[in-house]
Parts: sequence; structure tokens; C-alpha cells
Amino acid sequence: MAMLSKQELKKGIPELQTDRLILRRLTAADIERWWEYASDPQVITYLYGSPQIKEYQALQPDRLGRRVEEAFRSMTSIHFAVTSKEDGTMYGVCSFQRWDEHAARAEIGFALSQPFWGKGYATEAVGRLVTFGFEEMGLSHIVGRCHVKNQLSIRVLEKNGMRQQPPANPGIKSYWQEMGIIVYSVANSEFVLRKERASMHSQVRDDLGGSVSS
Repeated sequence: MAMLSKQELKKGIPELQTDRLILRRLTAADIERWWEYASDPQVITYLYGSPQIKEYQALQPDRLGRRVEEAFRSMTSIHFAVTSKEDGTMYGVCSFQRWDEHAARAEIGFALSQPFWGKGYATEAVGRLVTFGFEEMGLSHIVGRCHVKNQLSIRVLEKNGMRQQPPANPGIKSYWQEMGIIVYSVANSEFVLRKERASMHSQVRDDLGGSVSS
């Protein structure tokens, strides 16, 4: 199967679906709504470390919109709106960031509005994006970062096969560590193995169910 290149994705970002969600390209019309979500103090803390940090203070809706569009033009990042398949409600955003096509690596990011936390939407969206990254973008590794106190996001990453990575330079605190950010990752080979095991378990359940009903 041919993998999608940056040039091909510039022609159009595909719509991705799960049982409950539609992941579509984030548009300018979504930015204002996303800004409302991202302005929640707890969301800000998990995204930027603090509502007082300069990166957040400088990121107003118009600048955020320009950043998203520039990311699309350069294909350094791909941003998706996470929406309800049932009524189109926007739950939040997920994305591939820092996409290095040559190294076949990208960083996954996600943030949902607080009323939609704890419902499994983030796990579902990230799982679909991981599958898209490995099976259609040809990625070899996917990285995820989250705040050390953000237990919900940690569970999302772990449920999608990611494992926490040790510091690159033990004894020397990096920028991310200073911010309280921990790093997770998953390799394509791990994704394939996990998928094969899930398929085997599903087959065993089907076989057992068949023997019980016969």
C-alpha cells in the first residue's frame, strides 16, 4: 500500500472516523470555538504549564489560526477537529506535530474541552490517529508528551500502546522536564504486534463463543 506523502496530504486531509467520532481537518471556523476550550485554566495548565506562560499569553485566536494554516502549508503539523459523529459537536483537537517525513517520526497531540473528559473520546481519537500515522503516513515512531499530573492523558497514551521514555540525559533537566512534561512513544513494530495480538484474542473469543452456542 502506497503511503501518503506531505505533497499528497497538501491536496486534502482525509476525514477519519471511529465508532463515535469524525476527525476532520481543523478549519478557521473552528478556531474561535477551540480558543474557548483552550482558555480553560486547567486545559492551559496541561498544555502550557501555566496560564501565565508567555507562549499562551501571546497565542490569541487570530495568531492561533495563522499558526494552524502555516502548519498546513508547510506540513510540519496536521490538525484535526474531533467531532461527534451523531451531531457534529466539536469535542476538541488532535494533531500530528513536528512531522519529520525523512525520519518518519511525528508527535501526537490532543486536547478536549473539559466537559468531554473521561468519556473515552480522547482514547478513541488518538487510537484512530495512531493507526492513520502508521498505516497510511508510513511513520516508524510516534511520540506523545503530557503533563506529569495529567493522569487522564497518561492513560490515553498507555491505552494506545505508548510507553514512558527515560530522560535522554539523566541528571540534566531538559526544558520539558522543567515544565513537568513526560515523554511517551510507540514504534510501528510495537503497533503491529499489538494489533496482531488483539486480532488473535478476538478470534479466540469468537471460537469460544461458537463452541458454547453449538
